[in-house]
Amino acid sequence: MLLTAVEGLAYGGLYALLGLGFFLTYGVLRRIDLAYGTVVMTSVYLGAMMVGGLGLPWVGVLALTLVVGIPLSLLVAYLAFVLVRQDARFSMAATLGIWMVLEELMLQSPGRGRGQAIVNPLQDLSWWPWGLQIRIDHMVILGLALAVAGLLTRFLTRSRTGLAIRVSAYDASVAALLGISHARMMVLATVIASAVGCVAGWSFAMAQSGIDLHFGMWATVKGLVILVLGGTQSIALIVTAAIGLGVAERVGSELIGSGYRDLVGYGLILALLAVEPFLRPGETRFGDSR
Repeated sequence: MLLTAVEGLAYGGLYALLGLGFFLTYGVLRRIDLAYGTVVMTSVYLGAMMVGGLGLPWVGVLALTLVVGIPLSLLVAYLAFVLVRQDARFSMAATLGIWMVLEELMLQSPGRGRGQAIVNPLQDLSWWPWGLQIRIDHMVILGLALAVAGLLTRFLTRSRTGLAIRVSAYDASVAALLGISHARMMVLATVIASAVGCVAGWSFAMAQSGIDLHFGMWATVKGLVILVLGGTQSIALIVTAAIGLGVAERVGSELIGSGYRDLVGYGLILALLAVEPFLRPGETRFGDSR
């Protein structure tokens, strides 16, 4: 059981990276972007496909993922949140449409929607503390998630640019009075959120030695579960929720069967939503109380 919990801790690192991307999109940018997970999937999928076709080294997947993912995220932001901005519900519906379009494009791509293999040079390396087998790549991903969380926290709370992003996302008119370019800050925040998502998708693909079209839906569901568990107010809570979800899923699947792993996460989100009004009256997990 201890080994299972440790494995869950490692999976929590993957979830934390994914949760940070969703936190930036939902909590900082205040956008309900249902296409976020599919954009990440598309970027990693195309990166893996191009690396395989061009014979590039494995590290090229991350570079190509960023090259594809950042412009694609900016395009989605423009289509769904600049052109469509009268009502947040319309923007959400637009991102759902973009999700469907991207998946269809991947089915029509040269890869035909088939899983794309990715070389993981650390896959066979393990650490054996106290007789427990821990994969080195999982520990690297957990360390990367903690490092990204620390950098984002410092950036958003200590830097002038980070504070400008938060002010601009909260109220564009206030940002204008302070001499802050709302459009520029939104572009910068979108780029950062996209980069974090691309790193998260690449890390997951590396840990699994491949990626397929199911990752888009999986990432969206996991990201929303982490947001409900951790809220949209604190990066520390997001990381804690992600690691807790990883441990709970692994331990739960050990107790009731691996086929029920996702059911543990869904059960947690339903339980939390049920007790949320009693724990935090007047406040929701997806916005500020006003």
